[in-house]
Amino acid sequence: MDASLRLQRLIVAALAADPELAAAGVAVHDGPPADARPPFIGLGPDAMVPWRWKDGGGDEHRLTISAWLGRDGMAGAKALMARIEAAVLGMPRAGEGLRIVGLRLARAQVRRNPKSWTEGRLEFIARTIKE
Repeated sequence: MDASLRLQRLIVAALAADPELAAAGVAVHDGPPADARPPFIGLGPDAMVPWRWKDGGGDEHRLTISAWLGRDGMAGAKALMARIEAAVLGMPRAGEGLRIVGLRLARAQVRRNPKSWTEGRLEFIARTIKE
């Protein structure tokens, strides 16, 4: 899980460095605290499997980033999700002793939850190797 933690640090750094997210006051949480108020970004769930080829290997990560908004509806969630997608796909491909050799958005979904908040979920697939 070391590679997963390294990738998470890179993603958090990219999200924290995004000027539009910062200007909107969007906090990034590694599992939101009980008193979190939207808008905020939550990381997880996250799954990692070995990724091997003849001369080496790395890891394939399937990770979810959730964007939580109040009663802003679908359009607000989609705008926030687009900013998150741009920040993640535009982040540096190396750091923390890890190189990202593949990164793509696999799926996105918007839904309302029982608290009447709107959740946007972005699922990414990343392939990494240690440097």
